[in-house]
Amino acid sequence: MQYRYKTKTSKKPIVILVTVIAVIVVAGIIFAVMLMNGKSTSENQNTTTQQTTALTETTQDNSVQSEQTTQDSQYSATGTQAGDEEDTEETSAVHNDVVVPTKGDGEISYFNATYVPYKAIDTATNAECSLREVFGSAFSNGVITFNSDGTFTDSVTSSSSNYGEYIVEGDEISATYSNDKNMQITAVEWDGDTPTELIINYGGYDVYFNM
Repeated sequence: MQYRYKTKTSKKPIVILVTVIAVIVVAGIIFAVMLMNGKSTSENQNTTTQQTTALTETTQDNSVQSEQTTQDSQYSATGTQAGDEEDTEETSAVHNDVVVPTKGDGEISYFNATYVPYKAIDTATNAECSLREVFGSAFSNGVITFNSDGTFTDSVTSSSSNYGEYIVEGDEISATYSNDKNMQITAVEWDGDTPTELIINYGGYDVYFNM
């Protein structure tokens, strides 16, 4: 009887090859995962850095704006104060520019008193008339006040030129409004250095004042 023998083939090389391929595939997958994680981490770091930079720039901008606003406020406040001082100086300068006629041959003095108008005489007819007739709608039932510093205010009528300066030379009083209009004043009676009754001419009407 004749026997046939089959040659047994070893399977070890195939197993080794499969194992190597599996290891390579697994290694490739692990490398790909690590690469993706690394890229993601890098992007996150870049994003975080950009956000931090943007936040820092925003904070700096806000700080600069806040500082600028504070400086502007201080400048505005300083400018306002300076403007007020300039206005005061300008008013004072205009006030001091009022020129009061003077004879220049007597001692100049001042007084402090307030006077109220109580009657008016038409100098053309010598007839008494009402104060409303003299001053019209500008009449405000006001007074005239002379101050000891040589200034006066006239609120008898509503006018923008309701102040000025005056001087007393002997028994004569000379006064000038801020618009350079001279006031014709006659002192009727005196009590020491202060007149107790005045007559002031307003456009052809003698208006009588007393204290």
